[in-house]
Amino acid sequence: MKFKSFLLLIALIGFVACKEPIARKPITTKGDTFFKESVELNKKLNAEEELMIKAWLEKDTLTIYYPTNKGFWVHYIEKDTLKLPAVKKGDLVNFSYEVTDIDNQIIYPLQDKKYKVDEEILIPGLQDGIKLLKPNEEVIFLFPSYKAYGYQGDKKEIHGRQTLKYRVKINSIQNTK
Repeated sequence: MKFKSFLLLIALIGFVACKEPIARKPITTKGDTFFKESVELNKKLNAEEELMIKAWLEKDTLTIYYPTNKGFWVHYIEKDTLKLPAVKKGDLVNFSYEVTDIDNQIIYPLQDKKYKVDEEILIPGLQDGIKLLKPNEEVIFLFPSYKAYGYQGDKKEIHGRQTLKYRVKINSIQNTK
């Protein structure tokens, strides 16, 4: 009798153990909706900033800014006429720059900087913008906040979500390869 009960117990355990596991449903957390809402809010704020920039560009009839495929605008003060090669990855670029707000109020005065292209960190707009330039060119870049310091600013002089103008002059380019 004990043997039959034992076999019945083993068979019952085997039957239950062979049953497929029940799939668990994902748990929706506040973090999931917060992330989605944050993305939507940023898209809305970026679209509003772009409309503000376009309105500002229409008012500035003295300066022609060209849109780039990288999300910012460029105005050439001095353009290359010699057809020199543009800056490329790995080049050591010596450039001067000044940072102003959209109303030309100086945030950071003119200063020099050396930068190894795509191997050092700069704001995204300036990283992309420098690669458009050639020796001795001088430009003004107009960067929306998401191409500059974003919603936090630089925690010094640049406010969060601030559109910036960078006046940049390429002083020299050294090919390091």
